[in-house]
Amino acid sequence: MAVLVQIRTFIMVSVLALTCGFAAHATVGQPGTLDPFWATGSPLGAGKVITPVGSGTDSAAAIALQSDGKVVLAGSCAGATNVDFCALRYKADGTLDTTFGAGGKVITPVTIRDDYATSVVVQPDGKVLLAGFCKYNASQYNFCALRYKADGTLDTSFGVGGVASTTIEGDDVARAMALQPDGKIVLAGSCSSGASFCALRYKADGTLDTTFGTAGTVVTTVYHSSASAAAIALQPDGGILLAGGCATPPNYNFCALRYDSFGVVDPSFDNSGLGGRIVVGIGKVYANAIALQSDGKVLLAGGCDTASGTSYDLCAVRFTRNGTLDTGFGAGGSVVTPVSVGNLDERANAIAVQPDGKVLLAGTCSAGLFFNFCVVRYHSDGVLDTSFGNGGKVLTAVGTQDSNVAAMVLQPDGKILLAGYCYGGTNADFCAVRYDGGPFGYQNCKLDIDGDGRVLATTDMLIGTRIALGMTGSAVINGISFPATATRNTWPLIRDYLVTQCGLSLAP
Repeated sequence: MAVLVQIRTFIMVSVLALTCGFAAHATVGQPGTLDPFWATGSPLGAGKVITPVGSGTDSAAAIALQSDGKVVLAGSCAGATNVDFCALRYKADGTLDTTFGAGGKVITPVTIRDDYATSVVVQPDGKVLLAGFCKYNASQYNFCALRYKADGTLDTSFGVGGVASTTIEGDDVARAMALQPDGKIVLAGSCSSGASFCALRYKADGTLDTTFGTAGTVVTTVYHSSASAAAIALQPDGGILLAGGCATPPNYNFCALRYDSFGVVDPSFDNSGLGGRIVVGIGKVYANAIALQSDGKVLLAGGCDTASGTSYDLCAVRFTRNGTLDTGFGAGGSVVTPVSVGNLDERANAIAVQPDGKVLLAGTCSAGLFFNFCVVRYHSDGVLDTSFGNGGKVLTAVGTQDSNVAAMVLQPDGKILLAGYCYGGTNADFCAVRYDGGPFGYQNCKLDIDGDGRVLATTDMLIGTRIALGMTGSAVINGISFPATATRNTWPLIRDYLVTQCGLSLAP
């Protein structure tokens, strides 16, 4: 009878969710714990996975989430003589998606020298963009990008044979990419002019968009002797934000600037009188990531050394939309958080804002002999959220040696995915972990139990009826033929959805 009441409650709250947006509050597991329903076959244990891509050292630098729940990791893979672009794709359950590339993996030499992918974006049509920097001669890197079809084959309609490359100003290193709503692609990084951020914009076909900057590229002096953009964010009004580090000898600062949609620096985004630039010093600092809040405020994250001069802690700064420090965040607009105890090296490489306003920083933290994945979560005012992990902090060893976080993405259900490279043997390999992220206050409970976008009597309602009758385990889905578009077609996936998003209490 209790289960029947639960399923009736589930149906009622689902209808409410469909009509007026209902927020449930039940979760499985403590927020910040490894997800027991992802990568369940991993030899490392559920919630974390290491996957070799090439024959040598593999370094994942970016992660992207597809609309069907599949996850793409991208980076660089070393072979016998050169480093190449490479990527892999996991299914929603954390197993390799063998419909992508060769057995779930793809390796692409862009030049005959070393090529490093630093970012990945999945287009709405399922095509996958990788961008980074490629060595076209013995002394010079160029911005470069390539595009795969959804199956991992090169899309030859992009650029030249699937690849676009551009020299901006000497030795150019692209570290970030963003896809505009109109399909245009913005790359950002550093150029050899010294104290400069630089960016370019391609059209959807991989040719330079000459309406941006000067013939498609822009180079901007930021501050003093050197500067390097490491992150990019697009604002709803078309503004393009770049963030990174700027030298103030002997230290670095957090710095950022904003271009309008034509690549012109916006002078209204300024906190320092430098004409459209913001510069903030918190000891020796460097911004690696950027995120936008729904209210237009801007968050930068990276590593900060405020005391010893030899170690760094995770840190973040928040600005108002016009570039002034938001004093309602942390201490005067910034937060600095050590994760481990001692004089250690810890840096945030990724930042994300949850729909409920909580802020996540993810990075690499020293823990004894090796580096581990680490995450911290703050309330919207910059106070540590002690309901997450251990007092607001999580430290996870993935491999047997160093584990290094490069990127983070949030799933619609609040799960937190981290990607990077980990040492499980002789070489580094791609690796990823998934954490429970609730309670969120923004669950997504619907009658569409199998996630195919429809509510059917032969699937969704049959599953609900069986649960109401007290059935559990694989018997709940026995004999059900799921549509090809279903994103939840196993009992662990369905159970996880009903527990985390609908508040049900179900046996394994």
